[in-house]
Amino acid sequence: MDLSYKKASVLYRFIDELGNNRAFSFIYKKYINQLGIKGNETILDFGSGSGAGSRHLAKKLYKSNGHLTCVDISEFWMNKAKLRMRNYNNVDFFIGQLPELQLNEKSFDIIYIFYALHEVSKKLRSGIVSEFFRVLKDDGRLLIKEPQREDDGMPVNEIEELMISNGFYRESCILSGDTYSAVYKKK
Repeated sequence: MDLSYKKASVLYRFIDELGNNRAFSFIYKKYINQLGIKGNETILDFGSGSGAGSRHLAKKLYKSNGHLTCVDISEFWMNKAKLRMRNYNNVDFFIGQLPELQLNEKSFDIIYIFYALHEVSKKLRSGIVSEFFRVLKDDGRLLIKEPQREDDGMPVNEIEELMISNGFYRESCILSGDTYSAVYKKK
């Protein structure tokens, strides 16, 4: 699958607009509200896609002078995200592979990953997680939620091995049905 989504199909755009952005928006909001985000943090949203979840982060951060940085490889979906968050001046948008963006070292309190890491090619994952370590503040948190379905997702042991081999330790995790959620911190 071409993750740059240079031109998403009509069906996929329909699913995004009616599903992710409208009907299932409460899922993003509920999950974000459970993360203990105060609102004054600097957050990197990795794989922000069309901004369906990012807009909830932007709103929460906007109220308390926090800042959101959205990163995705798709110009098409980033343009959708910009449109969805056009009323928030506390959001930056970057298109490209994370290691190539040269974000400042130790500049984020939180890295937020929602169903995105499993979409990254296996050969690029370690470099991206290494970049997470570099840009996360020493006392920061990496929040990840990934699917665990047979045909979609990334096995828990693979996620943990990737995080540990790049300097993180797992602070907490929940394996619920077909979803793995965890908090990682720097060693």
